Amino acid sequence: MLFKHVMSAALLVCLTQPVIAETSLSNPDAKYADRSCPLKQHIKHKTALDADCRCGHNSSISTGIEECMRPTEVALNRGSTIGEGPSFATYHNAHISGGFIDYDNNELIASVYWDNSKDGKGLVVAYNMDDWSRRFVSGDAQDEYGHHTIAEGPAFNLLKDIKPGPDGNWYAFSYVYRKNNKNSFGSGPVILRVNPENGQRSVVWEARNGEYGQCPSGRKTIRRESQKYVQYTQEVFAVDPQDGSFIVSFNNSKMGGTGFARVSSDGKQCDFISLSGKRDDGLKVGRGLDMRGPMLGAYLHNGKIYTHSTGEKTLFEIDPNSGNRKAILRKSPKPQAWRHIQWDDQRGVFWISGKMNSAMVTAYKPGAKSILITDKSCSGRDPWASWFPLCKEGPLATLTLNYGPMWLNKNTGTLLFGYDSVGIVEFEPESGNSINRSL
Repeated sequence: MLFKHVMSAALLVCLTQPVIAETSLSNPDAKYADRSCPLKQHIKHKTALDADCRCGHNSSISTGIEECMRPTEVALNRGSTIGEGPSFATYHNAHISGGFIDYDNNELIASVYWDNSKDGKGLVVAYNMDDWSRRFVSGDAQDEYGHHTIAEGPAFNLLKDIKPGPDGNWYAFSYVYRKNNKNSFGSGPVILRVNPENGQRSVVWEARNGEYGQCPSGRKTIRRESQKYVQYTQEVFAVDPQDGSFIVSFNNSKMGGTGFARVSSDGKQCDFISLSGKRDDGLKVGRGLDMRGPMLGAYLHNGKIYTHSTGEKTLFEIDPNSGNRKAILRKSPKPQAWRHIQWDDQRGVFWISGKMNSAMVTAYKPGAKSILITDKSCSGRDPWASWFPLCKEGPLATLTLNYGPMWLNKNTGTLLFGYDSVGIVEFEPESGNSINRSL
């Protein structure tokens, strides 16, 4: 009888003790540690992020948490923000367009444009990557009283990108739409210097304006001054960390061909890097396939320029010393016309994203026969990609990246996206998890 009572008491103690369930989060103190995923594959491949957005009950609009929902759902339908500080998420036609990671201050510096293209307004936003709070640094913003300007200097207009310079300043790449007549330079980009301390802006270079260095179009018939120069595009900008010069692109078969140019750091000189296509003067620079259509992106890695063509859907590697163009990827993977490229030294791959319809981001290992597509390559069986066992889930499950920028955080190995136009989303390749960071 005594044994029976002892057993009953022991059973009662077991039943009343909390059961330690397996969790899909690696951090027991994570903000949403109590909302784990029950699926075996998620428990096996734990996430280090604050929430496991791979769980259906976390990403659901009705039962989920806002860190796991689509950013526009959170901002526009729910009227919420994620992270402290001012938000541009409800500005008219707002887009995160470019930027860089400032590792010294642990900040993500992003370029934003909003309003329509004719009256485009630019804004530089700094994200604290510790708590993901935001601050507005320079440009056009608005509050409950309406529009206001932050810091002094010329307007950004359609702000497409911002990069750090070796002199400690930031350099912004904006695009201005102008009427194309003999009294105007026509539409084109403008490069502005931004003081990171006070946000003040000044013009360094203006496209097709003879007061600054311009690359010639080679055109025989000139009816107005702007026709003397190549027609610069709005999707390519890089700053050379060695000399602070600017890399831009141009595209117009009748006004200069298609290619890349280097503008000196003082804006007084423009030289061709690589050039193809038909020009009146017959000039070509560098060997290789023709660059057909506007080029997308200019990423500097190991002294080479990486870019994609919109015409033949080719990933080019360009040697800026010779102008020679090597075709790395041709007509694969589908769809092509990517804009953003990042080299991942730890994994030995290029991450490529932007302007896609059915694949948001892929990884390409030089020399490999296959491409890792984060929507489909979920086996983890490729010898060079065993670190990718699960496809992406969470906010990134919806295919809405389009032109949004991408950054690799070298400190964490995670990818950051300017996603759904207005939000910053972090992606963890080893688990497939993604989470809204700031909105």
